[in-house]
Amino acid sequence: MRKATALAGVATLGISGLLSVPSAESAAPPSAQHCVGSFSSGAQQCFATFTEAISTATHGAVTSAPAQVPDAAGKAALDRQIQQAAGQKSALGNRAGRDAAAGEVIQGTFFDNRDFGGGSFTVTGAGLCDGSDGVINYEFTFPGDWFNRISSVQPWASCKIWLYPDANLTGDRDGPFTENTGWIGTFMDDRTDSVGFS
Repeated sequence: MRKATALAGVATLGISGLLSVPSAESAAPPSAQHCVGSFSSGAQQCFATFTEAISTATHGAVTSAPAQVPDAAGKAALDRQIQQAAGQKSALGNRAGRDAAAGEVIQGTFFDNRDFGGGSFTVTGAGLCDGSDGVINYEFTFPGDWFNRISSVQPWASCKIWLYPDANLTGDRDGPFTENTGWIGTFMDDRTDSVGFS
């Protein structure tokens, strides 16, 4: 009888060990990263905060972006700063020996979650878009770890954003997205691999 009781105890311990719930610390998702990718050079950098990403994307012209994506009032102020930085770049061109990368402007920011939440990926390009509807001025294919993640978008630099489910602007497309869009809708949600700017 003792043998059966001992075996039952071992079985109970084994099952409870298998069913144990991991601690909140081990189950927590990794903190969101905020990345910047250059259309011109193809270079990519990622940061712990949105502040660092926007500062890098504007080459230090905008250093007051919040650590996480701002609320509506904060977004309006940030929009003005980024548009002003883009306008100054447009007026100055590449004078004073600045290289093309240093003259880039933010063309769009893309977010993992709805309502500009989670991680972000900011794309910079050589200049403002010309506003032609449907004529792509710039294109960008995300790195593989950003495939099929985008749920919300913010266009910059007079650009209209077009979303594609495959690399190099292939497959169906959705857009244009012409303003801050908290959810891109069911058609392209978590399907985007490349973007076009017109």
